[in-house]
This record gives sequence, structure tokens and C-alpha cells, in this order.
Amino acid sequence: MNNKRSPLREISQVFNDWVGRLSPKKQDTDISEEGNKNLHSSILKDANSDAVFIGWQKTTSGDAFPLYNITAKDHPHYLSTVSEQTLRKMNIKIPPTTPFEDT
Repeated sequence: MNNKRSPLREISQVFNDWVGRLSPKKQDTDISEEGNKNLHSSILKDANSDAVFIGWQKTTSGDAFPLYNITAKDHPHYLSTVSEQTLRKMNIKIPPTTPFEDT
């Protein structure tokens, strides 16, 4: 039996860690079915926007900026994660954003 870790498993762990850091609420970074439900319920939606707020990204200097996913299926950047500045450049309405809470 091969004890080597698969590249897909390693990528999955990196993704799970990344999602855990972006989440507005503390939650288990293991993306199980229940974890997915919790993550999606914490995303703020606006019917008039082509994006959703997904969380905050801290910089190495300690500042934080909001991140959004583009949700318009016909947009060339569909499901891309972008900053508020990028949404403005693309003329996409900024959706509701939760205040940053440093933990």
C-alpha cells in the first residue's frame, strides 16, 4: 500500500485552511456537507448585485479587506474571488458586507 499523500488531498487541505481564514465566523475548516451549509448560510446575498461577500482577508501588516465572489453566470469572471476595488472597476454593485471583527 502506498503511503504517499495524493496531490489532490494536499490541495483539498490548503483550500480548507484558506476557507477557514476567510470565513466571517469561526468554524471547522473541514468542508463536510454540514460545513458547506454553515459557510453558505454566512454568505450575504443581494438580489441586485452580481457578487456576494465571502469574508475578510488579513494582510501581513494586519489590515483587512473584504473579498467577494462574482455570481453572474454570464460574467467572464464567474465564481472568481475579487476585492471591492475590482468589483468597482467591473461596475458590479458592492453587496452587503459584514463589519470586520479582528479575532
